[in-house]
Amino acid sequence: MTDVAKLGGGYADSTPDAKPTAEALLAAARPGASSARLVIIGGPPGVGKTAVARALLSLLPNTFLIDKDQTAGGFILTAAAQRGDPSASAYGTSHYWQQLRPLEYAGPLTTACSNLVGTRQILLVGGFGPELGENDLWPSLGKKIAPAPLRVLHLDPPPLETWRARMAGRGSPCDSPYFENLAQALGALPVWSGATCIDTDAPLYSVVQRTLDTLD
Repeated sequence: MTDVAKLGGGYADSTPDAKPTAEALLAAARPGASSARLVIIGGPPGVGKTAVARALLSLLPNTFLIDKDQTAGGFILTAAAQRGDPSASAYGTSHYWQQLRPLEYAGPLTTACSNLVGTRQILLVGGFGPELGENDLWPSLGKKIAPAPLRVLHLDPPPLETWRARMAGRGSPCDSPYFENLAQALGALPVWSGATCIDTDAPLYSVVQRTLDTLD
């Protein structure tokens, strides 16, 4: 499995460009069955996306999880190393935003769409960062995968020190001023108005229940 503590280096100091990845997502999307459903679980690192999704697997029948960090995180780090970029800056280059990130996200979506059959519910977990603020992307993606329905969830970050503790718990850098800069960069990103935002300032079981309630 990919060590998520090594991911995200350089992101806080980068210049995000959502367009290449948005275009790649739409190109990768394919129609699914009307009885299936795609659920996007997005949000910043350390808010509990994977933990919530894993908990949902045992609570929702015929549900499957695709975690972008596990499918593509190792690829990003390897590609950076081949260019001579350290892991600490792997996510901060224009090469990442223009070339690697579109592959990082489109690949898991391709897998998700190919599994939108029968009554399957696919949970696609990934940060989706600035792409979540692309107001044209999500309605267009919904049309691309129709008649399968699309739900977009955003797990909001908790208060700063709670968030810092969660990042530390998974082994991610959380020292000052790095973490404050990261939190500021991620907190300033807009979220599509059609997404359902979920408060994560609570124990995991409460966040899972809030997520379940939105999926009823």
